[in-house]
Amino acid sequence: MKKYISKDTIIIFGFISLFILTRTVYYSNLFRFIYDQIASSTIVLELWQNKELSLLGPPMSLMIENRQVFFGGISYYIQMVFLLIGRWDPFWSTYAFMIFSSFMVIPLYFGVKKLINKNAAIFMLIIYSLMPFYIEGTTHLWNPYFQLALMPIFIYLIALFQEKKNYTLFLIISIYAGILFQLHYQFIIILIGLLIYYFVIRRLNKWYALTGVIGLSIGVGNLIIFELRNNFYLFQTIILFLQNHQKIVSQPMSDYYLMSILFLSIIPILWYTKKYISLRINIITFIILFGFAYHFAVVTAPDRNFPKNWYYRDDRKIFQIIKSNYESEGIQNFNVFEFYSATAATQKYYLKLNNIQINYNDYYNNPYLYVVYKSDEDFTIDPAYEINSFRPHEIVDTWQINNLYTLYLLKRVVVEE
Repeated sequence: MKKYISKDTIIIFGFISLFILTRTVYYSNLFRFIYDQIASSTIVLELWQNKELSLLGPPMSLMIENRQVFFGGISYYIQMVFLLIGRWDPFWSTYAFMIFSSFMVIPLYFGVKKLINKNAAIFMLIIYSLMPFYIEGTTHLWNPYFQLALMPIFIYLIALFQEKKNYTLFLIISIYAGILFQLHYQFIIILIGLLIYYFVIRRLNKWYALTGVIGLSIGVGNLIIFELRNNFYLFQTIILFLQNHQKIVSQPMSDYYLMSILFLSIIPILWYTKKYISLRINIITFIILFGFAYHFAVVTAPDRNFPKNWYYRDDRKIFQIIKSNYESEGIQNFNVFEFYSATAATQKYYLKLNNIQINYNDYYNNPYLYVVYKSDEDFTIDPAYEINSFRPHEIVDTWQINNLYTLYLLKRVVVEE
């Protein structure tokens, strides 16, 4: 008897492979581990090393009167899972997250297929796999990207509830919605939309409303505990932000603020246009987005690297030099300055990971300073206090990191009065 592979299996396997291949090519041209990623990864590492729990996650970038709004702590523990899988190596941990995101093709396909039809499900997979917006959104360890990667499960749960209504499933959906909400507060727009759909359009009864409130409360339980312990700090900060809404409006809006909203909003559009979504439309969409994906992941990826001509391997090379000097040369009281990050956050991550203890925040008393700077520029005129205060000094050693940047080891010269 012949065994046949189902068409659904072929479709899923094909899109998972396409998803992984596209992003693997993207990684070969552009991989960054800086700024928000390194900041959150360092906090996660410290939580792991110190065996601590955090009710809060990373803050929003906007600050008013020295107050910030923080996202939920669940993001740190999602990130911790991938960092553990990758053995704390930034590249392999991020790659593990990308692989996880690729398997979200499965609930996305079956969820949209249940909600609408097969052609709509394939259309959604094309969007998820090839749209540059979502290539970027599934290749970094960052809380809004975790929200995007978990959205397909949410869509599948909604599809199950559409098939068979029950309180248990609605409770699960509500808890999951709370978890997604604390990953990034853009999800409030989705919650409002679902509230209108379920209780205005579908007219679910009051017991479903109560179930939803209980589920959401469980999903954001850590935030509720924090608020009760800290005099409703987040609530008061949000009120302060609303009172200063002109400052919020003046801030440039980043595209990731709409990432999950746009992703889920495709579903009702597909539902209303389902009779027009055909194999022909899917083929045309695939060809167009494949072209965009190739341009994004191959042609323009190197040009988007920031800092220019600086790569993950360069930071790794610097750390190996610092580690070697620490172990064999006895240079143990030092600090680090990098041209793109005055406090050298990436190097601090590697130092903490390898249990190399220095006074990470002290740039005034350290006898040695590593400086990463452009080879043809004078680092001594840099206005950053981390390097400007390190004088007088002498250059002890230099290493050429790549064709544009040099690592300098400086030694503070003590002037006797």
